Amino acid sequence: MFVKINDLVLQAKLQGNTNGTTLLFINSLGSGFVIWDEIVAKLESDYKILRYNKRGHGLSESSSSCSIADHANDLLGLIDHFKLERVILIGVSIGGMIALEFASRFPTRVKAAIFCDTGTRIGTQESWNTRIDAVKTDGLASIGSSVISRWFTPEFIVNNSTEARGWTTMLIRTSKEGYVASCEAIREADLREAAKTIKTPSLVLCGDQDLSTPPSLNQELADDLDCTFELIPNAGHLPCLEQPEIMTEKILAFLEGLA
Repeated sequence: MFVKINDLVLQAKLQGNTNGTTLLFINSLGSGFVIWDEIVAKLESDYKILRYNKRGHGLSESSSSCSIADHANDLLGLIDHFKLERVILIGVSIGGMIALEFASRFPTRVKAAIFCDTGTRIGTQESWNTRIDAVKTDGLASIGSSVISRWFTPEFIVNNSTEARGWTTMLIRTSKEGYVASCEAIREADLREAAKTIKTPSLVLCGDQDLSTPPSLNQELADDLDCTFELIPNAGHLPCLEQPEIMTEKILAFLEGLA
């Protein structure tokens, strides 16, 4: 379905148990909400699930510039649109940063949060400027191989070459304008102080071979949140794709602990 939020049309999908607690999934940079398919399939009988494609991703409209705060405002608009009171946020990479921003600003709307392969600061000004320049000059295809090599472990890319090619296609078909705008949002974001204000029950997960947001960065986040940190074995930056069964088990254990 399509909904208009903050003058942009965003693609969203609401499914699952209409009487269940709402799990709200937030995607990584350059991906669509399909990255959660295998996990959602195991959760939708018990939980209401909202997924969406942030501005500039999937079939959602782009903006020429945006901040993590803008993404969080979009999230608030979605939650209000679907008349949801309190949600459990599950965000990966930039999705985790959006969840951090949202939970710090709108704590009464968040029941709990799971932050995956993320951090309060990701990358450097130089690394983001290099990526932005490459995309502006030569398009997303020019960075496809390097990004995929960080999304997944080398073993996954070799043993699951068809899937790796499919996820590469998803990445390079992302709106160039939207991708660059979100790169700039990450580049400018510093959520260290915001994270320290979050009191909601939280969990931090990270692939043990994540090169983009390494385990040490996720451990720092867990320390700021004073919450549990767990590694997902044999996974890179997107364990929801590489190790969905293990990730689902850890999500379920956290959710059952809340109950």
